[in-house]
Amino acid sequence: MLEPPQPAYFDPSQRLWILSRYVDVLAALQHPHLWPVSGGDHQIETLSRDELGRLKLRGDVLSRFSQSNLAEWRPSMESEALRILRSLPARAPVDLFREFALPWGLTVAMLATGADPADREKLAALSTCVFAATGAADNSPLRPEAASATAALERIFAHIPLGEPMFVALSQTTARMLASCWFALAGHPAGFATLRAQPGLMPAAVEEMLRFSGIVGRIYRRATGPVELGGVAIPSGDLVALMLARANHDPAQFPHPGRLDFTRPIPGHFSLGYGRNSCVGANPVRMALAVATSALVSTFREMALAGDAGWRSGSGFLFPNVVNVTLIA
Repeated sequence: MLEPPQPAYFDPSQRLWILSRYVDVLAALQHPHLWPVSGGDHQIETLSRDELGRLKLRGDVLSRFSQSNLAEWRPSMESEALRILRSLPARAPVDLFREFALPWGLTVAMLATGADPADREKLAALSTCVFAATGAADNSPLRPEAASATAALERIFAHIPLGEPMFVALSQTTARMLASCWFALAGHPAGFATLRAQPGLMPAAVEEMLRFSGIVGRIYRRATGPVELGGVAIPSGDLVALMLARANHDPAQFPHPGRLDFTRPIPGHFSLGYGRNSCVGANPVRMALAVATSALVSTFREMALAGDAGWRSGSGFLFPNVVNVTLIA
């Protein structure tokens, strides 16, 4: 259960500022003196970003995710989604995360990077190893294993700008985003029925599921100069936590935020970032959610939860380990 958003304040125990209201997070994401930070030490990212804080390779990555490329990949994504879904048992519990999201997310990553199909299992193992270290302690044995796997993926995708993080994001992170969205959808049978009856609502449904179920709960910024925001004065050098999930559930911006409402006007959620630091993979993520969910609601008449999700958290993420459901064709 998310805590309600509240006015900006300084948390002395964490030695950072907390911003959780929608208006405050929006202002922070647009502020020129609040820069992205990375890693456990929360140091400002400089080598990979330009003078405005944008990824230097952003344009190269966006060109790979052009509308023409997405249109080329879509038929394969649709056919693979339908193939997997039609192979799943009906009227028996099935884990959609393991049985659909992970293998299908891997297919999406293979398409986007043009990877050799013969390398599918090797790439799956490497990306799994990289993601397994997410949120792990600095002294965890997962860290050196992930570093080795990252280096291997960087060699394989050296010809693609940000090829390694692109592959891991599409094969691992997108799969977990889909799992989180489908866990919410399974808990709202009326929403499932609405999408089945009105497929034209899918674009709005994708945005609402992202708002409701985004897996990035918080991100961090470092003040590069004095910042006045949300009624507080943030000194230069201070760390700021932007509570994205709480802002996405701010009733001042989204009435009845705990309701999954596919007719809701979406003025802008933060699940895929915002502005100059928005997710470079936002377009393929949106298309992936739309393609997979369209295939799901066209294949099955009903979907019901068949168990808890066993949530995993760490490094600002929150996502389900399993999505056990019962499907009725």
